[in-house]
Amino acid sequence: MLPYFNEPKQRISAFLKQLLEEKARALGGVNALGRDLCERLYDFAIQGKMIRGGLVFLGFKVARNGRSPDTGTPLLAEAAAAMELFQSALLVHDDIMDRDLLRRGRKTLYAQYAELAGQAGADDAVHLGEGLGICAGDVGYFLAFEILAALRIAPRTCRQILQLCARELACVGVAQMQDLYHGASRSPVKDSEILKLYLYKTGRYTFSLPLMVGALLAGATARPLKRLEKIGEYLGIVFQIRDDELGLFAESQEIGKPVGSDVREGKKTLYYSYLFKKASGPDRERLSEIFGNTACGPEQLQYVRDLTTRLGIREAVSATASGLAQKARALIGNLPTARQEDRQVLLSLLDYTQTRSR
Repeated sequence: MLPYFNEPKQRISAFLKQLLEEKARALGGVNALGRDLCERLYDFAIQGKMIRGGLVFLGFKVARNGRSPDTGTPLLAEAAAAMELFQSALLVHDDIMDRDLLRRGRKTLYAQYAELAGQAGADDAVHLGEGLGICAGDVGYFLAFEILAALRIAPRTCRQILQLCARELACVGVAQMQDLYHGASRSPVKDSEILKLYLYKTGRYTFSLPLMVGALLAGATARPLKRLEKIGEYLGIVFQIRDDELGLFAESQEIGKPVGSDVREGKKTLYYSYLFKKASGPDRERLSEIFGNTACGPEQLQYVRDLTTRLGIREAVSATASGLAQKARALIGNLPTARQEDRQVLLSLLDYTQTRSR
């Protein structure tokens, strides 16, 4: 990961530790599951790269327009921690919907709960684990909004941030519904729809949202906010395209989660779209049998990989990502409010989104 994010991650982790220890005492007064959940949420959150939290710091610095960035203020770590709790909650729910048992090389949260349920003799341990996981994700959202509501900032700015976060998370939810529906449907999907899905399911909440939150904390006006928002959109789509590539071509031990899940779930990714456009005859028929087949095994996945390479799909998807990255690069280079070192962090982050290995 980029060195820039190391120091913000330390500060975010320290705040989360303090916060969740306090919440463990409060929620532990409700029942033992409350204390246990806070411990699991903390352990889950700190395993992540904390890109979203780090971007709050970066958005703040960019919006300071060369003035002393004053990134030591506790406000940044607090707002950044809220972004990371949003991310944790989304991932907990996502793993349930995708039925993934691994995340970051460890058992997913609902799988942990299912294991506990099994040890307790539950009749349907998996279903109970899923239910507990849904509740855990919900608590993550509520804690994040509580952090933001308590920020010691002007009421108007606080309202802006709360409204922004609520709007973006609602968009994520609707985009996730679209992703699930498309995965279950055999109907074709336009590339423009896939890119729009990437934008609202991943791009905006991962990059645009935290950059804008940081900028709002710095008192940014409409113009720099809009520029950061657009940069974040391009970064996010490129990030998701790379995620799709890793999900198809990487190995589970490298990325810490199952590979091939997009194929088994019939997800309408750019790889899916480009493959079905170029494949014909027996290849197309076999692809139709593989995508959406939950029993798809290593042999079928390798067939999809080989066909993707043979038909030049990997290069075609990469070209799409490169075109979007070039647009982001141009916007970053013309940022009117950023110091050169801040531009360089954004450019390095752009490179990372295209080349990351996990």
